[in-house]
Amino acid sequence: MKFKSLLLSILGVFVFSFGFGNLAKAEPVEISDEWLHSDETELSAHRGAHVAAPENTVEAIKWAGLLGYGFVEIDIQETKDGQYVLMHDLTIDRTTTGSGKVKDLTLEEIKSHNVVNADGRETNYKVPTLEEALEEADKYNIGINFDGSKGEWDNKEFVDGIMEIARQNNVLDHSFFVLSDQATRDQFNSWYPEATVTFLGNALKNLDEDIQELKKYDSAIYTTSINNIDKSAAEKIDEEELKIHVYQVNSAETYAKSMEIEPRLIETDVIVPGGIDSLVNLIEQLRKEEGIKKDQAAHVLKMHLNAVRHFEDTGKNDKAIKHMEKFKDMIDLQEQKSWITETTSNTLKVNADKQINKINKWK
Repeated sequence: MKFKSLLLSILGVFVFSFGFGNLAKAEPVEISDEWLHSDETELSAHRGAHVAAPENTVEAIKWAGLLGYGFVEIDIQETKDGQYVLMHDLTIDRTTTGSGKVKDLTLEEIKSHNVVNADGRETNYKVPTLEEALEEADKYNIGINFDGSKGEWDNKEFVDGIMEIARQNNVLDHSFFVLSDQATRDQFNSWYPEATVTFLGNALKNLDEDIQELKKYDSAIYTTSINNIDKSAAEKIDEEELKIHVYQVNSAETYAKSMEIEPRLIETDVIVPGGIDSLVNLIEQLRKEEGIKKDQAAHVLKMHLNAVRHFEDTGKNDKAIKHMEKFKDMIDLQEQKSWITETTSNTLKVNADKQINKINKWK
């Protein structure tokens, strides 16, 4: 018995020492906010580039990379069996062929259904895990806007799991966390003080209070709707050495307004980075996704854009604008003939207006 007790004691010391040694070697999560100090303005795709693929899918993140977005906004929820998935709604009803609350379904059950697009058409895509989504983001060096409005962000186990997946997929050094509940944000900050945090502010009503709150943190960005900020407020935020993240930028007018205040990030559902080349690429993808239903329709639209490119390159801006207006007329005609979907029509016309505004500045 004495020998057995001695053996158990020795074994216990060995196990404790081995475990303690591993803990001593564990590396803390290090997060850089170097991205935040850039003067560049980048577009952030809300729920991924769902101009080109269904929201919160791996494909929407892939197309964010291909189209040139700098960031994507994603929504994270936990399944019944403790897996992280991308899903905006509390249920899978709107965005998949299935139904039920995310928290009541296993990952396997959710993966058994297909994603549907904005027009309700079934695709072959699946709801992605967080790991699948961030792995794709890392391929294109895309930053992540972690929307903290879903999930238990006051639960350290929940948060630690997300942060570990983010660390493994190399996105922590160009990411931020939107946590509008102050207690939850402060708790998160105590766990990960180097992570960039924010909340939904209002620069027209609560500017001083919002700035004071954000200055508490080592790393923060001012987030507000483009409808709740003006140039004067933007200048004051800049004086306080805070960068700006504006959202709800979904028209040529709001895009132009956002560019005037020079934010770090512009979050959008429909604005596409770049110019004519990006629109041509988008049209090709929309044909594959059946947002454009006929090859002829896609061909005609690309011909108009190629003409616009030619006139831009030769400095004939009036003709470029004229052809872009014809491009919009062609979109209306194709929608009337049901050759393109309403979602596609709206997306292309908004980006056509953005391009027209850009050409007008060159005149």
